[in-house]
Amino acid sequence: MKIKIFHCLTLILGILMLAGCGGRSDPLVTGRYYNPASETAGESEPGAEQESAPQDPQAVETTELAEQAHTSLSADLFLITGNDMQSECLILKQLASGKQYMYNYSVTTRFLDKYGNRATVSYFEPGRIITVGKKDMQGRLLEAQVSDVAWEYPGVTKYSCDEERGVFTIADTNYSYSEGLFINSDGSMLGLSDLTAMDTLRVIGIDKEIYSISVTTGHGELKLTNTSLFDGSYIQVGSKIFSEITSEMSLEVPEGTYTVAVANNGWGGSTEVTIARGQQTVLDLDTLKGEGPKFGSILFAVDVEGAILQIDGKVVDYSSPVDLQYGVHTLTVTADSYDTYSKKLYVNSKEATIVIGMTGQSTASGSDTSKTESSDDADTTTDTAQAGSLAGSLAGSHSAGSTGSTGGTGTSGSVSNATSEAELNAIVDGLLEEKDENRTSDYLSTIVEALLKLKDN
Repeated sequence: MKIKIFHCLTLILGILMLAGCGGRSDPLVTGRYYNPASETAGESEPGAEQESAPQDPQAVETTELAEQAHTSLSADLFLITGNDMQSECLILKQLASGKQYMYNYSVTTRFLDKYGNRATVSYFEPGRIITVGKKDMQGRLLEAQVSDVAWEYPGVTKYSCDEERGVFTIADTNYSYSEGLFINSDGSMLGLSDLTAMDTLRVIGIDKEIYSISVTTGHGELKLTNTSLFDGSYIQVGSKIFSEITSEMSLEVPEGTYTVAVANNGWGGSTEVTIARGQQTVLDLDTLKGEGPKFGSILFAVDVEGAILQIDGKVVDYSSPVDLQYGVHTLTVTADSYDTYSKKLYVNSKEATIVIGMTGQSTASGSDTSKTESSDDADTTTDTAQAGSLAGSLAGSHSAGSTGSTGGTGTSGSVSNATSEAELNAIVDGLLEEKDENRTSDYLSTIVEALLKLKDN
């Protein structure tokens, strides 16, 4: 009888111990098959097969082709889909099978880069391909290393995607990708359609197939409100964006901090705006109108002597700075034997120097802004000071439009293609003689410096 009682007590004690283990809030699942969809129904046992719904023949064929493409992959290659450094656990997808696994690690785990050098745990970001080593007695990883068979392209900005063909192009090279392509941005899952030309990517793959894309520099939205005073004028966002303002408009802008400037009909100003990835930043343009009307002092330097300059259809004397109201103006320069120079001039700060090449683009430089970004129909300046700028100072002026019939964009200070080398030398020599006679105004010095560079070249 006593023996029976002893066995019963032992059995009850064992049951209580098992119940206590089963009540752990954080059960150890290291190295086990991880299926997020089944968490509410309980954990899957290692190697347990999951029952799936019937598939149509076309879907089965697609799946078989995808599996054939991965037959050459080693079973020890895993894609990191999550790294919870607080809970010290990695969520990995086995590339060969597509199954997900959870591995715990600790302070004793050796994390290595692809060359075998020690790396920090934060380096093991989602999207990287790794191999896992042995585990300790508690099932925690002893070692994890970035795979040396995978390639990684950071800072990718020139890319395109043909989703119908399943082709992702980086520069001029085509790569394939599967339906399960991992695309990540700050821990959020994205689709290919969420990527824009403003994003900078880190792309990882093996051979000619891409397995992960991570957005390292994303984009956000700049929403403009109270735009009525500036409708039809322009907004300048750093050196990257120059756009016509429309009612309550929104702009996609790469994440970062920019100087934003607006101007119209004598009103305007600038402010610093920070764009966060995936977020909307609202800018009330009423806060930038300031006290009007405002005027900018613009110094024009034309590389052709005797050229006629018109602002808004009126001939102006540009031997000294010209006061122009904040906003957009029409700029036209004509000279015998030269194509007509015609553009839009955008004034949004106090001072500027505009250097005009009769067959090329205008540039603007000075103490406030001196870097110029140009195209066939727009020359945009930024708010960055630059040594060696021309006489005067730039007020954030902007010119946009088209040149004459040549359609070229040339560089500032250039002359017509019809001008011979002898004619150019004669112009330079004449200006140098005038300079020697102490006629060295800012305007003349600007032209001389520009023409000297052309002559040297």
